[in-house]
Amino acid sequence: MLAVSQPGARRVLPDVPTLKEAGIDVEADAWSGLIAPAGVPDAMIERINHEVAEAITSRAIREKLTAQLMEPIPDTPAQFRARIDADIARWTR
Repeated sequence: MLAVSQPGARRVLPDVPTLKEAGIDVEADAWSGLIAPAGVPDAMIERINHEVAEAITSRAIREKLTAQLMEPIPDTPAQFRARIDADIARWTR
């Protein structure tokens, strides 16, 4: 592997430089997450978030994700919304 596109990937691939370190001024990442339809009660969102966070941070799932060069990030719904909003603002320009 020549380079990774984001500094956070260094936790999974510590010996691989970032694109910036390799002389290419690019930083990008890919993520996935769950998005519920409007109107889902807050209590249900909180429960789903809790269950998913517990699952993705379990040893078995963490090992499977790491093998796929992925890192689980058990954000809150507000943190995830902020990530989406930041990406929209960044890539819209």
